[in-house]
Amino acid sequence: MAKAKRIKGINCKSVAPAGIKLVLLTRFEELHSFREAALDWTDPEGVHSMRVASRRLRGALRDFMPYLRKRPLASVLKQLKKLADGLGDVRDQDVAIDALEKMATHAPPDLEPELKQFIDTKKEVRDRARADLLAMLEAADLKQLQMNFITRVDEATALPETNQPGPAQTTFLRMSRTIILQRLKEMEKLSDGLLKPYEIETLHEMRIAAKRLRYAVELFQQCWGRSIATYAKRVSRLQTSLGDIHDCDVWIESLSKPLMNAKKQKNQEQMAALMWLLSHLVKVRTKHLRQAFTRWRDWEKHDASEKLRNLLLTKNV
Repeated sequence: MAKAKRIKGINCKSVAPAGIKLVLLTRFEELHSFREAALDWTDPEGVHSMRVASRRLRGALRDFMPYLRKRPLASVLKQLKKLADGLGDVRDQDVAIDALEKMATHAPPDLEPELKQFIDTKKEVRDRARADLLAMLEAADLKQLQMNFITRVDEATALPETNQPGPAQTTFLRMSRTIILQRLKEMEKLSDGLLKPYEIETLHEMRIAAKRLRYAVELFQQCWGRSIATYAKRVSRLQTSLGDIHDCDVWIESLSKPLMNAKKQKNQEQMAALMWLLSHLVKVRTKHLRQAFTRWRDWEKHDASEKLRNLLLTKNV
């Protein structure tokens, strides 16, 4: 996965819309740059990089929305969501297939044929997702989306004629502080999900909140200096553990229907293979859950939330 491009030309003390425009256009250019890599099926990292680029772009749009004119962006937001979903459909299957193939190496030899059949089913799903993505990434269509995006961003970031105070008159630096503090609060609020480890949706929401905080800190780092980068790294590690838990939860859920079908058909070989896989996934999930506990305890032990707040609030903006 490629690192996010540094946004060139940002004046942190300038009005927010000027910086917002630079960020959004750079993030779309970054997304577009991964098109060829994403269509190279021999290397799944291409799809992953483009998917992450789409997340960064959509994350920035979400963060900036209170400071933008929303109406001009409505149509391109829908197109970006569709593209992100298409990339996600392929990436999710890539991750699942890779993980399942590694798990299968630990299975008893007699279960190998049934596990291979299950993995082959995942590959068929991925092939369909790839065909859909290929249609979305037609060069002319993506170029047209880019042109539309540039036009809509121009409209959405246009400064109002009035000089009355409001979101458009705040500085990029002050806006960045507000956004990071909001994202931090969201993650903290959802952290109780770790105390309810079988409430899958709550843990998933905490993962998303951690990801949004990380993206915000990374995006605005150039306005706050290197000292803020350590918080992005810590949150990234927590996000990884929560993401691994979520992957396990999705895979465990995906076993439900095949298991019920195998039971109904009295297919003992398939039942044995899928039950072994289910048992293995539960163990793997527990390992990732323990890791998430450790990383969150480390965050709290070092009073990271309060230190991040102090860093943001003590600077004169």
